[in-house]
Amino acid sequence: MKISQTVKKKFKVAIRFLPALRLVWQSSPGWTITRLALVVVQGLMPLALIYLAKLIIDTVTINLKASNPEQVFAQVLPLIVLAGVATIVDSFCQSLNELVNTAHAQKVTDYMQGIIHAKSIEADLEYYENAKYHDALQRAQQEAPYRPPQILTRLAQLVQNFISLIAMVGLLVSLHWGIIGVLLVATIPAVFVRMEYSRTMYSWQRKRTQLERQSMYLGWMLTNEQFAKEVRLFNLGHWFSNEYDKIRSKLYKEKLGISIKRSTTFFLAQAFAGIIIFIVFGLIIYQTIQGVLLLGDLVLYYQALQRGQNNLKATLT
Repeated sequence: MKISQTVKKKFKVAIRFLPALRLVWQSSPGWTITRLALVVVQGLMPLALIYLAKLIIDTVTINLKASNPEQVFAQVLPLIVLAGVATIVDSFCQSLNELVNTAHAQKVTDYMQGIIHAKSIEADLEYYENAKYHDALQRAQQEAPYRPPQILTRLAQLVQNFISLIAMVGLLVSLHWGIIGVLLVATIPAVFVRMEYSRTMYSWQRKRTQLERQSMYLGWMLTNEQFAKEVRLFNLGHWFSNEYDKIRSKLYKEKLGISIKRSTTFFLAQAFAGIIIFIVFGLIIYQTIQGVLLLGDLVLYYQALQRGQNNLKATLT
């Protein structure tokens, strides 16, 4: 039930993100397509790498007592070459992804700034005398340069993690279908901790927009040459500075308090997940000792278990 509610919430959030994604697409269709193509490739690379590692370990383990070491190495060599090629491809995709992300983010940022400027020109003068307008403008100016690229980055990560998750689940089901339930039990606590404190932080940021704006205004008054004479003439510098420090101190304490609670709760959830995962790992080791699994299977399933948990957590948060 909780998982179903989580999926529904994420679907509703995704629907709200559609206008932002449309802006991202309009700003640079070519970079968007390139980025999504890289996501698919990077989502499949972990499976290829750990499966090649399993084949190499199994081949070496089975032939440890072989009378012809050169023949054994000849069998392993193609797998080593494939693993090396896969590693190089993975590294290339990561480097290319950084380049694409940087170029894409800059295009989106410039496009969004243009929209803000256009809307500011179209706004009636009465809006500039409305405190709520200034709060909205403050959020737009702060979030427009990075929010749409951030949304796209999160969506790209979601797709990549989902592709990897499907691949890892396929491996784990071949061992035992019940491992999927273990993954869910180990992951759900951390997922809900993240979701809860993300909502808390978001609400806090909206609630404190006016204070953020006041602190920026005080800082601007202190550093802008336009008011330098008046600030010194009326001896307002220390008062502005003290007020600025009070506001920033208040914001710091509130944000730190939320972060401490989040970190503590998240640690407990992660510790619980670690215990569950290593219990399952112990069972996999037991089956390997009994001869049911090969040494390569041990490495494969352990990697799949860890990656599957991380992918599931990233997909749900």
